[in-house]
Amino acid sequence: MFDCNYFWRAVSIHSDGSVEPCCHFNAGPKELRPDRKMTDWKIQNHPALTEMRQTVLDGGIPKGCQPCVDCESNGGESPRIKGYDGKSKITIPDNEKTVSRPVEYIEHMDLFMNNICNFKCVMCSEDFSHLIAKEQGAENPIVSWGDNEQHILKFMRKAKNLKKITIAGGEPFYNISYLHKVLEAVSPVAHQIRILITTNGSNKIQPQTVELLRKFKKITLSISIDATGKFLEMQRVKSNWKSIDENIKIMKQQFGDSADIELNSTITAITLPDLPNLLQWANDNEAIEWVHPVFVLYPRYLRIDVLKPQVIEDIKQEILAMHKKKQFKWTISNRCLGEILKTLDGVRSTATQRDNFNEYFAELKKSRGLDLYKEFPEFKDWLM
Repeated sequence: MFDCNYFWRAVSIHSDGSVEPCCHFNAGPKELRPDRKMTDWKIQNHPALTEMRQTVLDGGIPKGCQPCVDCESNGGESPRIKGYDGKSKITIPDNEKTVSRPVEYIEHMDLFMNNICNFKCVMCSEDFSHLIAKEQGAENPIVSWGDNEQHILKFMRKAKNLKKITIAGGEPFYNISYLHKVLEAVSPVAHQIRILITTNGSNKIQPQTVELLRKFKKITLSISIDATGKFLEMQRVKSNWKSIDENIKIMKQQFGDSADIELNSTITAITLPDLPNLLQWANDNEAIEWVHPVFVLYPRYLRIDVLKPQVIEDIKQEILAMHKKKQFKWTISNRCLGEILKTLDGVRSTATQRDNFNEYFAELKKSRGLDLYKEFPEFKDWLM
C-alpha cells in the first residue's frame, strides 16, 4: 500500500475551500478540483479526502501524490516519508485506515487562510497573492474562505486532539483579523499544539498576536527568505531586505526563547548565486535557528538547472570553502548543508527552458518594471 500518515490524521484547507490531505498534495488545475463549497463542519470526511482514501485502500496512488513520488524516485526524502511529525515512518495502525475518519483522530492541519499578500514573488501565483491576481486582471482578486469560514472554525473547535497546525497565506501577519480567529478557535487546546506560521517577515507582529501565540506548546516562525539584498528583492517583488533583517531582530526580542525562528528558503536560478551569502548571514544571525532550503521544481524555467554547470560548481565550492574556513553552526551543517550539496551534485544543466526564462522576465519587465538583466547583467553569462 502507498501509505502516508497525512491520509488518516491530517487535513489541508486552501483559501478557496479546497480540501486535501496535506499542503504538498497537487490536485491539478483549480477547475478540476472537487466542489469547494462546504456543507458542514465534518471536513475530515470531505469527498476529496474519502475518495483519496478509497484509492489508497484499493491499492492505488492518488494523483495528487505525484510530488512525493517524484521526490522518492530521485532518492529524496519526501514529505510522505518524513510525515507531519517528522518520525520518518508510517505510524497509523491498520485498523484506523478507513474511508471515514472521526474528527478526534485528526492531529495535523495545514491552513491557507486567504491570498492577501503584500508581495508579488516571481515564483508565486494568484492563488497566494491578491496583488498578482489583480495584476492579471481578476474580477475578484481576493480569495478567502468566505461562507466556508463558519464550518472551518467549528471543525477546529471540534478537533480536540490537534498536535500541529501550520498556517500560511497570503501573508498571515498582513491578515491579523483572520489569523486571530484561527488562533482563538483552538485556544482551549493550544497548550498541546505546535504551531508553525510561514511569513515573509515584512510585517511587525502586534503585541496581541504575540500573547495569543504564547499559549501554544511550541511556536515556529518560518520566514521566507531566499537570498540577501538585491537578490531577495528581485525574487520577492516589493520586499525590502533591510526592513526584513530588522524585523527578525524585533521578533527575537518579542518571543525570546519561546519561539524558534527558521528560514524557509525557496532556491531558484535567481537566488542560487547568492546562497553562500545567505548561509553566511544565517550563520552569523543569533536569531536564526534553522535553514530549510527548498529547490524549486515549478515553474520549470526557474529551476537551478537553467544555470551553467560551472556556475553551479563555483557556488558549491564557495560554500565548501566557507564551511572549511569558518564552521557553520550545527543547525546548518548537520542537515541543511548536506541537502544543498546533494542537490547541487545531482543537477543536470539544460538549455531547454532558456527561452521560457527569457520570455517570463520580459513579461515581468513589462508588467512590473522588473529588469533582471539590468540589475544583474551577469545572468546573461550564467544561463545555459
